[in-house]
Amino acid sequence: MATSTDRRPGLPPRGRLLDGPHLALRRPVDGLAERVARLRPRVRALLAALVALTVAAGVQLRVAAAESRWGGPPVTALVATRHLPVGRAPEGLRRRELPPDAVPPGAVASVPAGATLALALPEGAVLTGSHLDPRGPAAGLEPGLRVVPFPVEESWAVSEAGWVDVWVLGAGRRPATLVARSSPVVDVRDDGAAVTALVGLDARKVAAATSGLALGRVLLAHAPPPARAPPGRP
Repeated sequence: MATSTDRRPGLPPRGRLLDGPHLALRRPVDGLAERVARLRPRVRALLAALVALTVAAGVQLRVAAAESRWGGPPVTALVATRHLPVGRAPEGLRRRELPPDAVPPGAVASVPAGATLALALPEGAVLTGSHLDPRGPAAGLEPGLRVVPFPVEESWAVSEAGWVDVWVLGAGRRPATLVARSSPVVDVRDDGAAVTALVGLDARKVAAATSGLALGRVLLAHAPPPARAPPGRP
């Protein structure tokens, strides 16, 4: 059975760990330590101060280089800890120190009372004034678009930030009509009883879409993003 006097080989007895001769260092380090030990006390103090100042200056230079690379000293921003959809209160935000170049323009430092999101805020994104625009879901739309709600089936997998074609189904032998092509899905809301997709439509096509909605004959089809017009062409 081990006793209180047992110890590992090579270690000094308990209570004497700091006693004894100097530690055996490598020859260059040992020689330098001996030279420092032979210096006068005030010279050693001055040397220690110079070493400390050199280390501090090196750290400061590295900090300045990092700040220069990322646009300056860190700034405080509100970051989403989970995905927040349109129309919800901006909750679950965390204050984080970020490089200025990583913070978008218009970042806010606090959330006004009763504020709701006009734009979706993905996890890890910085909250800005645009997310709190009083225009609501239409805040990020182009001037000629309007937000129209469409009931959808969950199995259709219509999702926020997607693109859809809006069709109005014909009655009898009448063919279906393509009302809008490659329209942006602003948001998808599920209140537990129904799923609604908010789609941005050209203002001139809202009447045809709402007429189809009144008859319950609207269908959303997944679509690719709209093609960009070549330079010099409308």
